[in-house]
Amino acid sequence: MDAYSHGKDAISIDNGFFFALVINGTAVLGDLYQSYTIRKGDLFIQTPSMGSVLQGRRSDFQLIGIYMAPDYFDGLSDSQPLYNQLTKYLGENRLPLFHIELSHFRYLQKTMQLFSGDMDLFHLYKKGIIRNLCNMLLLQMTDILCQQKENEASMYVKHSNEIFLQFRRLLASNYRKHHKIQFYADKLNISTTYLSRIVKRITGRTVYSHISELICVEAKRLLECTDKDVKEISDLLGFSDQSAFGKFFLKKMGLSPVKYRTTRLDT
Repeated sequence: MDAYSHGKDAISIDNGFFFALVINGTAVLGDLYQSYTIRKGDLFIQTPSMGSVLQGRRSDFQLIGIYMAPDYFDGLSDSQPLYNQLTKYLGENRLPLFHIELSHFRYLQKTMQLFSGDMDLFHLYKKGIIRNLCNMLLLQMTDILCQQKENEASMYVKHSNEIFLQFRRLLASNYRKHHKIQFYADKLNISTTYLSRIVKRITGRTVYSHISELICVEAKRLLECTDKDVKEISDLLGFSDQSAFGKFFLKKMGLSPVKYRTTRLDT
């Protein structure tokens, strides 16, 4: 039940419970919502409701993984405590991924390595030995997750704040030409859903509202402080044509660009 992965090809992981410990190198693990860079000391757990793809592996990348069929997992006496720890990640559409302490890493690695070809030495009680090892592994991971809970929560907040700051920096440099959330999510190597959730949680506003706010401020400045015509301003701000810019500005300000300029000049 253990597996070591090498090479460059993408590997899909789905249809069961999968417990993997990275023991060397780095790779990229992606699910439907975002991508994660995984490295030595990372533990990730996947349930049957999840799916992920392992790719971007360096030549020295190595992991040890244990797969359990859903029926087998459910039949283990110590499966429920671990599943209870995983439920919050299932609700937040986040892959359970943790960087564990060195002492935990070493012990967990030893436990997972017990699921090796040497199991063939046993005959009469092989199934019972494997079953008890599985329960031991699940309890060990449950204990690690319980200890990680508070630290992981603070790390997630910190990570979210860093993504938001990166988004704001990207926005300041690119809002004139790029009006779609997909551009910013791609630059940050995360999904549009994940970026939307972070921005909304931190600011209470949508990604598009941040983009349109900067466009509108710049449009007003160009209309008030320059003699550029509306078509030139439309082109500078990345609109497909003058009509699209006019509709955007009218929706935001309640006035057409020409009317807004005339009104400001009269005051």
